[in-house]
Amino acid sequence: MTGGAVMAAASRFTVAATGAATTIFVARMLGPEGTGGFAIALTLVLLLTVACSLGIEHGVAYYVASGRWAPRDALRVTLRVALVAGAIGAGLCVLARLALPSAFGGLSVASTAVAALALPFALTWFYVSFVGLAIDRYEAYVLPPALQSALAMVLVVALVLVADLPGAVVGMTIAHVLVALAAVLWAYRRLPARDTSKPSEPDQLRRALSFGARGYGANALMLLSTRVDLLVLSAVASTAVVGHYAVAIAVTAVLWLVPSALSDVLFPRIAALSASGEREFRAFVEDKSLRHTVLLVLLALPVLIGPLLLLVVPIYGPAFLPAVELALILLPGVALMGVTGVLSATIVGRGRPEYSLYTALIVTPLTLVAYALLIPALDASGAALAKSLSYGLSFALSVYFYRRVTGSGAIAQFVPTRAELRELSAVAPQIREWLIVIWRRRAA
Repeated sequence: MTGGAVMAAASRFTVAATGAATTIFVARMLGPEGTGGFAIALTLVLLLTVACSLGIEHGVAYYVASGRWAPRDALRVTLRVALVAGAIGAGLCVLARLALPSAFGGLSVASTAVAALALPFALTWFYVSFVGLAIDRYEAYVLPPALQSALAMVLVVALVLVADLPGAVVGMTIAHVLVALAAVLWAYRRLPARDTSKPSEPDQLRRALSFGARGYGANALMLLSTRVDLLVLSAVASTAVVGHYAVAIAVTAVLWLVPSALSDVLFPRIAALSASGEREFRAFVEDKSLRHTVLLVLLALPVLIGPLLLLVVPIYGPAFLPAVELALILLPGVALMGVTGVLSATIVGRGRPEYSLYTALIVTPLTLVAYALLIPALDASGAALAKSLSYGLSFALSVYFYRRVTGSGAIAQFVPTRAELRELSAVAPQIREWLIVIWRRRAA
C-alpha cells in the first residue's frame, strides 16, 4: 500500500503541476475570460466521464480485486461500454450546448463538440486504470491521468498559440485519445491470460453494474454538487469571474492530493481484506489510513496558505487577485473533504456503497439550493461558500456512516499519535527500499 500510495501521490502531483502550468499559460495568453472558457471545457469532460461511467469502475475494482472476475474479461467488457456510453454522452453534451448556450462559458458549438469527443477515450483509459488497480498493477492506475495531463500541457500550449481557446480544447482532446490508445496497448500486453473458470462476461457485467450502481449515484450526485457551480456561475456572471473561481479551485485542490492518493489504493485493499476475512488487519489498515490522512491535512494547511497569499498574483497575473479570497473561503471545506475520501473508501471497500449514495442524496439537493441562493447574490464568493459548506456536510455524514459500518465510535481513531509522526518521518527510507525492490524485480 505504501508503494501504491506513493505512486498515486506522484501521479496526482504530476497532474496538479502540469494542470497548473497549463492553466497559468492559458491565463497569461487568454486572460480571465479564456481561463473561464477552458475551465468549462475541462469540467464538461469530467462531468461526462463520471455521468457515463455507470459506476462500472467500482464493480470492476471490487470483483477483480476479490478474485471473482478475470482482469482480461473485465477489460473486454468495459471497452465496449466505453465506446457506447461515450458516444451517447457526447451527443447529449452537444444537444445541451444548443439548448443552454449561456451555461457553457462562451464555448462555441464546435469547441463543445471537440471537448465531448474526448469522452469515449477518457472512459477507455479510466476503465483500464481500475482494472490495473484491482490487481495491484498501480502503474496502470497512476500513469494514465499523469500522462494525459502532461500531454495536454504540451498540446494546449502549442495550439493556444495557433487558435486561442479552440486550440486549447483540441489539445486537451488529443491528449485523451493518445492516452486511451496507450492504456489499451498496455492492457493487452500485460494483463494475465483469460481464466476460463471465471463466470461468463454478461453475468459479471450485471454484477459490476449492480455493485457500481449503488456507488454510481453517489459519485454522479457528488460531482454534480461540486462541479455544477462553474456552470451556474457562468450563467449569471462574466466569464472572467468564472476564471477567477477556476483558479481558486485549482490552487486549493493541492490540499487533497495525498489524501486522495491514499484513498485510491485503500478501497481495493479493504475489499480484498474483507473478502479474505482478515478483520484484525483490516481494522489496523483502516485506523492507520485515517490517522495519517488527518495528519497530512493538518501539516499541509499552513504550508499552503503562505504560497496562496504570496504567489497567486505573481504567477497568474494581477487580474487574478480575486482568486486569493475565493481560495481562502474554499480551504476549510477542501481540508475536510480530504479526510472524507478515506472514510468513503473504507465504507465502499467494506461492501456498503449505498451509504455513499445516502450521503449524496442529502448533500446534493442542499448544495444546489445553496448555489441557487448564494451565487446570484454573491457571484464567485457565494459559489465558494456554498461549496465549502457542502464539503463540511459531506464530511459529517461520512463520519456517521463510517462509524456505523466499522462499529467503532471512538474519536481517538481520528487523532494522530506519535506513532504516525514516526511512521511519516520514515516514509522516505521506505520509499527508497521499495524502489530498490521494484528495480531488482524488473531486472530479474
